[in-house]
Amino acid sequence: GPTLCQLVSDSDSEMDSTEQLALGSTDTLSSGHNADLEAAKRLAKRLYNLDGFKKADVARHLGKNNDFSKTVAGEYLKFFEFTGMTLDQALRSFLKELALMGETQERERILAHFSQRYYECNPKTIPSEDGAHTLACALMLLNTDLHGHVSAFEMSAVKKKKG
Repeated sequence: GPTLCQLVSDSDSEMDSTEQLALGSTDTLSSGHNADLEAAKRLAKRLYNLDGFKKADVARHLGKNNDFSKTVAGEYLKFFEFTGMTLDQALRSFLKELALMGETQERERILAHFSQRYYECNPKTIPSEDGAHTLACALMLLNTDLHGHVSAFEMSAVKKKKG
């Protein structure tokens, strides 16, 4: 069945062509690794400072399924200090800095990066990175429900009642 994060989405669009290219590419971590890391750090800093980017642009650069995007996301999250925060406080402060838009998989990857960073900052607060991710997805789902958007979760519940 679908994961909790997939239920957060109200549309499951196909991957765009750049994502398909990224999935098909063979990203090597050989001699180009240091240059890639430096480029990722520079992009992460520009995204965090909104230097030439809008909040709406940020998620697109963090959510792709390729090594460079994952590195950028990891570097971007280092700008956030979540130590001592509850998960909902941390999620709120994170979501103030970017618009979590895009397709389900992209949003889920961004929440996974958030969860990894939250767990790094609070290893004694939550039992696992996975637990942080599940809770972050649940909070997003509750938030979607609270603000009146019909979620996939509600729709499947409605369909079961009618059946």
